[in-house]
Amino acid sequence: MLIIKSPREAFATPVQAVSGIVGKQRQTLPILSNILISKVGTRVDFTATDLDIEIKTFADIGAEGPDISVTVDAAKLQSLISALNHGSEVTLSQPSQSDPTVELKQGKSTFKLNTLPADEFPNRPEAQFTQSFAIPANQIRHLLQLVHFSMAQQDIRYFLNGMLLSVEGDVIRVVTTDGHRLAYCEGKLESALTQNIQCIVPRRTVMEMLRLIPDSDESITIAISEAEIRITWGNITLSSKLVEGKFPDYNRVIPVNNTNIFVIKRDVLLGALKRTAILANAKLRGVKWELKNNTLTIQSTNSDQEEAKDVLDIEYNGIDIEIGFNLLYLQDVLNNLRSEEVQFALHSNTGAMLVTMPDNSSFKYVVMPMRT
Repeated sequence: MLIIKSPREAFATPVQAVSGIVGKQRQTLPILSNILISKVGTRVDFTATDLDIEIKTFADIGAEGPDISVTVDAAKLQSLISALNHGSEVTLSQPSQSDPTVELKQGKSTFKLNTLPADEFPNRPEAQFTQSFAIPANQIRHLLQLVHFSMAQQDIRYFLNGMLLSVEGDVIRVVTTDGHRLAYCEGKLESALTQNIQCIVPRRTVMEMLRLIPDSDESITIAISEAEIRITWGNITLSSKLVEGKFPDYNRVIPVNNTNIFVIKRDVLLGALKRTAILANAKLRGVKWELKNNTLTIQSTNSDQEEAKDVLDIEYNGIDIEIGFNLLYLQDVLNNLRSEEVQFALHSNTGAMLVTMPDNSSFKYVVMPMRT
């Protein structure tokens, strides 16, 4: 029975879209390593899940014949399709309903893959979504891009392993923190909501959103229930559980009295950090900043007593400050910002530093100092 007959690219696109969540963590059920492929007429639905996240998409690539559903190993199917010749016609078929295999063919090449019963694939219950809003794809991508790197990873404070999503009226805010740094970004929605939204989106869901959401003005719909979030655009639907718990009060963390301020070109500072990182302690990854006399001096040392020192000219009229930071925390924010210049505001030798874009209050990044 022929299931799919299409150009390689038309088959590869939906498989790549859903397979990102498969194999990212240890699976307790073998079928969670598979993609569910369901053909109804010419429409073919592709579904993958790890029980916390589910991604669905579809394509009109079904072959003539009876409706059918099969599950195939996601990693093997994606690898095989990627290795096929570009622009070629590909078919996927099942020899018979009782045969536990499918055949992927291109020209004179044939690949036989094992399947698992489609009726064993987990069926996600439909959530009751009570709130929703629309936002352009490039806007939500921009928000995620500027905060995703500050999420915690496997922290026992589980509410830090994700991103706070908050909507009040027509203002959308996203916030992340791992306890050592905090990233905040806000934007405006086209329409104000009558009810506020506040939820914590899991880290892996945020990363899948960044992987899949296009950098275009296409409209995206985000729906929220008590325990789930659903993001829909084009022919893709991403559903995920939410993180339970209360996110920390980020307003208490963002400094308001940091008056020692300087502005520097982003690429100039990135270059200096890249150079000093070479001789930084491989474990601690710390650098020392010294601010005085219109200069920023960046220094690093390692256990072999090697040293790096980079002096940058800046306009600075504040007090003399010596303070240490984690190199990776600085590089993360500079690599994800797109502004030509970046503003830094400090209070003293010990307080948190505030990173912003000049004349732009929509983004804030707070990084705690470290001993160097």
